[in-house]
Amino acid sequence: MKKSSRAFTLIELLVVISIIGILAALSLPALFNALVKGQMTQTLSNMKQLHLATQQMALDGTTTGDATLGWPGDMTPADWGNWATNLVPSYLSQNDFSKLLSAAGLARPSSTALTAKTPSAIIAYAVAENSTGDTVFLSSANWTNGSALTSAGKPYGDKGFIVFRKAGDGAILLPKQYNNTNVIGVVTNAL
Repeated sequence: MKKSSRAFTLIELLVVISIIGILAALSLPALFNALVKGQMTQTLSNMKQLHLATQQMALDGTTTGDATLGWPGDMTPADWGNWATNLVPSYLSQNDFSKLLSAAGLARPSSTALTAKTPSAIIAYAVAENSTGDTVFLSSANWTNGSALTSAGKPYGDKGFIVFRKAGDGAILLPKQYNNTNVIGVVTNAL
């Protein structure tokens, strides 16, 4: 009795490797897009934390009559440094504030983020107490009002952008929605 053993030939092995390579190439863009959407969701969560801290500061300002506490547009001057300096350390620690402003592809803002707006994942707008709820409070840095997204825009390029409004609602939006004011809301000056 002769026992026969069959092994893979070199051609069969190359065909299997080729098929695996093609399947991997087809799935990589989907995996990359899922990664970007996950990072955008994290930034949306960070915006919610900044909104809650700012809203608490504004409520404290209304309750105590302290003019230095409020929405960024109510502060004199209405700028990044004034908003951030009043927010930290009473409502957020410096470390937490820096973490909330960070995202993939951008270096984490340093302690100078309090006094001057350094490159961050988030742009704040001059929202005031009398602003309507659909006024944009925060957005991702790759979106500028009325301009189409570019692939070089940090942090998410042309994959989409995030808008968070004064009322406390936010959304991850598609690139083609960059100028849809019905979805985005009212935009004031950036801090």
